Amino acid sequence: MRILLAALILAVCGGNVSAFHPLIGEDTGFLGKDVRQLEAGLEYSAAKEGPDTYATGAAAELSYGLFEDFDVLITVPWQGWRSHGISESGLGDVLLEVKFPVDRRAGWTFALKPGFSLPAGDEAKSLGAGKGGAWLYGIAGRAAGPWQYYLNAGYMLNRNSFDEEENILKASASAAYEFLPKVLATGELAAETNPDKEAASHPVYSVLGLVWSPYPTLDLDLGVRLGLTRPADDLGLLAGFTLRL
Repeated sequence: MRILLAALILAVCGGNVSAFHPLIGEDTGFLGKDVRQLEAGLEYSAAKEGPDTYATGAAAELSYGLFEDFDVLITVPWQGWRSHGISESGLGDVLLEVKFPVDRRAGWTFALKPGFSLPAGDEAKSLGAGKGGAWLYGIAGRAAGPWQYYLNAGYMLNRNSFDEEENILKASASAAYEFLPKVLATGELAAETNPDKEAASHPVYSVLGLVWSPYPTLDLDLGVRLGLTRPADDLGLLAGFTLRL
């Protein structure tokens, strides 16, 4: 059960990059010097692989534009799970990250997002990895008229106390289309290494969502995540908001 629960934790908040909600991958936008941003997201997921397991998660991410093209991010997650009549909830591992561009060419922006985690979650309750992890993501993004495109690829050192796979690769491709003024439709395909060393396949997800921006400083979003392979959560329901200050 620990492998399954740890995989759920990894999917909810363990080192995942995050673009504008409800996408999993990161975008190539930057806040600008001295701009602050608060992102808050809620998630409910269900996994039928092995014992029926249900997980809930909430995360608050505070970002600050230290320079014009250099953002600092801290994410504080709360999470809970329930399986076979057993349930736990509490603080998860805290994430610290930075994001900065490395090149711009042919309409594309290329950026890096390194980060690490602080083992604040209770590993005995399967709410944290028990050890600090680290990761590096490469991001490519482009805007063309009403379309936005993003590609992500990265590596995470998944240090943990559960005898999981420590070398995790992740990748995603996403697009967003402004089909109405202030309303975006988003779609994404994402995959990652299965932390279960004995697994024969890896989690692959699709994510569909809507983002409404009633004001320049506020985004509201809803989304659904569907598992496309057996190790992936069968279903995830997502909601959140982004506030720029």
